[in-house]
Amino acid sequence: MSLRSFTDKETHFAIVPSGSPPSVDGLAISEPKWLRCTTCGAQIRIDGPEGHTTTIDNLPHERDCPQRDVVSRDYVDRFVR
Repeated sequence: MSLRSFTDKETHFAIVPSGSPPSVDGLAISEPKWLRCTTCGAQIRIDGPEGHTTTIDNLPHERDCPQRDVVSRDYVDRFVR
């Protein structure tokens, strides 16, 4: 499997806003809440600045998702090279 960068033109992801009032999740309605793969719909909650661990590498893609091989440069540097 070859690895691709999330910055490649062929990859597509979305940052999805909260959509609910702060009383529900502590976020403004338009504040980013989810990082989502637009192909298979896999998503992960975007953490705040204090506990920021969300990356493109954490998405739980479907097994047959063509974007399953998309990773960050940090992932390549840490685990591939």
